[in-house]
Amino acid sequence: MFSIRSMARRLPVLGLVALCASPTAMAGEADAWKLFQGAPKYKDSDGNTIKIRGRIYWDWAALSETPLGGSGLDIDASEFRTARIGIEGQYKKFKYVGELDFAGNKTIFKDVNITYKGPLEIKVGQMKTTNSMEEQTSSRHISFIERGMVTDAFGFDRRIGVTVSKSGKNYSASAGIFGNSINGAQDGAPSNTVWSARATYAPILEEGRVLHFGASVRHTDTASGAPSHSARWGPHLAKEKVKPNIGADALLFGLETAAVMGSFHAHGEYMQENGDVGDAHGGFVQAGFFLTGETRKYKASAGKFDRTKPARPLSKGGLGGFEIVARYDTLDATNAGDEKADAYTVGLTWYPESHLRVKLNYTDASGDKFNASGLYMRLLIDW
Repeated sequence: MFSIRSMARRLPVLGLVALCASPTAMAGEADAWKLFQGAPKYKDSDGNTIKIRGRIYWDWAALSETPLGGSGLDIDASEFRTARIGIEGQYKKFKYVGELDFAGNKTIFKDVNITYKGPLEIKVGQMKTTNSMEEQTSSRHISFIERGMVTDAFGFDRRIGVTVSKSGKNYSASAGIFGNSINGAQDGAPSNTVWSARATYAPILEEGRVLHFGASVRHTDTASGAPSHSARWGPHLAKEKVKPNIGADALLFGLETAAVMGSFHAHGEYMQENGDVGDAHGGFVQAGFFLTGETRKYKASAGKFDRTKPARPLSKGGLGGFEIVARYDTLDATNAGDEKADAYTVGLTWYPESHLRVKLNYTDASGDKFNASGLYMRLLIDW
């Protein structure tokens, strides 16, 4: 059995290794601090680096929710969805990252890991399981304010573990074994073991043209009781949720595809999880178009989308980039003790600079137990 608490006790070692790569440990004639992607980055004459990283998301929402047989609820609220600070860098053949999130009046660990880059890439620490293109794509670079319902409903998250991966010009393959998250281990959550694997292939990979296919699998075995996961119909400030009860022993399969053709991009995923209590399935189809001529950036070595930079940012006398998006999102948990829900979302994103976004989304959703709709916005900055 994967030992969660023993690994959690060893996690401070990650911090010590990161300190070994600090500026005081990197002496050389060409040592220098520079601004890189909006934050200070240090690089010595041997190519070792350390960089401050972080992100802040501020959200606002005006929502209307009506439970079946109940009275309506109007929500007009705002929150800091994310407030992260951390470091990342490279020392010899090792890459490291450590990040904390202070949003929501609590402090939690996000990515905390070390990666060895050789013929195979080996990563140790806290990271995401190897599932879903939408989940692997950073929330900084997804098309909408929130991901599709399936990513939360099936509990994709960061866990302590080990992954091994291999990638080439147009493919990637990865597999890993995981236990609890650092946060779960500290809170005394039940021990669990998760293994996952994912493979992606891009038969078309050209400037402005991409065709992506991928598949992933995940097995979850919880020692005591079924894990509790839920998915909101739209923004994080929403109250209504779908809560599938899959069971303590569950197997998930996922399929994904995406395409980029100039300023147009599309992405779809389908997932199904079968457990010892119930089963659920769902997915989404989404598309977007850059009104100002940009092309969505794709990273084949990880099988995910990456940062899109505006062609004419404000800092260079332009208006920034503008993107319109639309998505159909569905989740069926009727065989897992809950309901089926569907959501339709449209959105507009403004890219004034490469590290700054303003997103506006509208969602109309309905389920067997509720109806809901709402307008919501996010201001996003990262460095």
